[in-house]
Amino acid sequence: MNEPANDPCLLDYAVISDPYPLYAATADSPASTLHLVVSNGGGDTVFCREIIFSLPEGDLAQSLVATGGGDGDGSAAGWTVEELQKGASTVLPSGEYASFRVKPPADGTKVEGSGLTITLRNLHIGTQPGTARIEIRETATKDTAQWPDSPRYRTLEITKFPRPELPSVGNFRVEPCEVELGKDRDSDKVRLVWDGPTDIDYTVVYGAGATKADGQADVVRGREWWGTVTRDTTFHLTYTAAGSTHYLTAGVTVANPHFTGLTVDGSATVTQDLTVGRDADVTGTVEATEDIATHGKFLDAKGTPLRGDLA
Repeated sequence: MNEPANDPCLLDYAVISDPYPLYAATADSPASTLHLVVSNGGGDTVFCREIIFSLPEGDLAQSLVATGGGDGDGSAAGWTVEELQKGASTVLPSGEYASFRVKPPADGTKVEGSGLTITLRNLHIGTQPGTARIEIRETATKDTAQWPDSPRYRTLEITKFPRPELPSVGNFRVEPCEVELGKDRDSDKVRLVWDGPTDIDYTVVYGAGATKADGQADVVRGREWWGTVTRDTTFHLTYTAAGSTHYLTAGVTVANPHFTGLTVDGSATVTQDLTVGRDADVTGTVEATEDIATHGKFLDAKGTPLRGDLA
C-alpha cells in the first residue's frame, strides 16, 4: 500500500535571500538570489526522487517574483535544477508561478544529516511589499518499495519588505586591525568588511599608505575590499542614499611601517641600529660615544679629506 499523499513533507525546508532582508523591487533593483536549504531533521533516512519549488509570479503583495521575473538559473551540489515551462506535464499549482524542478543524482537518493542547499539566481522580485508563499511538492519516502501516489506538499513563507529610505549600513572594520610588516609573506594584506545591502555603490577612500589589490575596484557593490598597507591608515567608506553622502571610518595600525619621506621637528632616538641607504645631511654637531667607521672619506666643507692624529 502506498504512503498517503497528504502527509506532511518528510524533509525540512528553509529559505534565505541575497540580499537579505529581501526588499520589494524598484525600477533599478538588481536581480536577487534565493538559497533553499533542505535537510532531514528526523531520525530516519529519507529517499528523494524530486522536489518542485513554485514561486508565485505577478505584481501583487503575495507575488514573490515579477511576471516573467522567474527566469533564473539554479544549482545544487550534485543535483540538477531546471526551470519548468508553463504547462509542463507534471504536478504544478494552478495560476502564475515560476517553477523549478530539483532532481538528485540518482533516483531515490538518500537525504541524511548533511542536507543540501539549492540556489536560485537571477530572480526579479515583485514590486509590492508583502508575504509570498513558495509552494513545495516533494516526492520522497522512507521506504523505496512504497512511493506516494502524488507529492507531499507544504508552503514556505518569505517576506518582501518595503525598501527603506536610508539603507542600514554599519559594522565597518579592517581585518586584521593590526599588522606587522615583514612577519610573513602576506603580512601587509588587509580586508575591509561591512554590513549593508548589496545593491548600492560603496566607495573606499584611503591615503598613500594603502594600495588596492590587483583587480580590486574602489567602487564596489558588495561587502568587502582587499588591499595592502605600509603604514597606519584610516579608511573611509562612503555611499549615497536619499540624496546625501554618508561616511564610515575604520583604521589599521602597522608595526615596522615604511615611509617615503619623514620630517621630525623634535628629537629622535634610535635604540638599535640605524641604516641609511643614501645621503645623510647633518646641520648640527655629530657626537658619538663609540667609533665612527666609514668605507668612504670624511670631507670638510671644501671637499678636503679630514685626517685625525695617526701617531
